[in-house]
Amino acid sequence: MELLFLGRGAAFNPFEGNNSAYFIDNNQLFLIDCGESVFSSLMENKLLDASLKINLMITHTHSDHIGSLGSLVMYSYYVLHKSINIILPDNAKYIDNIQDILNSFGCTNEMYNYLNVKEFNNKFDSFSSIKFIETDHCDNLSCYGIIFETNKGIIYYSGDTRDIDLLKKIISTNKSIDKLYIDTTSTHSNNNAHIYIGLLNEIIPDELKTHVYCMHLNDNNCLKQALNLGFNVVEIIKK
Repeated sequence: MELLFLGRGAAFNPFEGNNSAYFIDNNQLFLIDCGESVFSSLMENKLLDASLKINLMITHTHSDHIGSLGSLVMYSYYVLHKSINIILPDNAKYIDNIQDILNSFGCTNEMYNYLNVKEFNNKFDSFSSIKFIETDHCDNLSCYGIIFETNKGIIYYSGDTRDIDLLKKIISTNKSIDKLYIDTTSTHSNNNAHIYIGLLNEIIPDELKTHVYCMHLNDNNCLKQALNLGFNVVEIIKK
């Protein structure tokens, strides 16, 4: 299983597009996050009209991760005549925030479905299960990473995080690791909301470096550092 990227930029790096990934399984679109630039990218790449169902996973409610949700929901409902599925973790702590955003955009209840993540387990070829894992990104929002269980090992998508301990825990498990998609920054600060690329280099064993894909890049320097350290950098799909 491989995630494809519509954008790989941090909130203040619009030149790379808002960080968002997707994959297609059984003619269903699985989309991770829907920031300000994502709806436009979905349309340009003709990913919506061809999908039988649209399944959205939201890591958190910063605007660069949810800003075009209203456009996605309304286009799907009014043009494609289908309601999107919003996949939620158990006891989703950000459900009230998501609902407020949908309400403020004028999205009514029939335009979308809330589905528990467990409803997608053991039904698709590319993964056996999806698990949301709570993480620490900032003080005022609930944030989640996502773990996919696949036949090649786990795929971890960090969302936005500064939680080094969580990443260490994932690495230290006995489970086989296929890919680690990690949000990174070239800024070295005690106030980071993302993982400093130099710190990532310290905690990733050499044998795992080729399994790491840096994303949510804050600038070109972050991209260059990631490659120089032996990590991969996610590529944006070509239109």
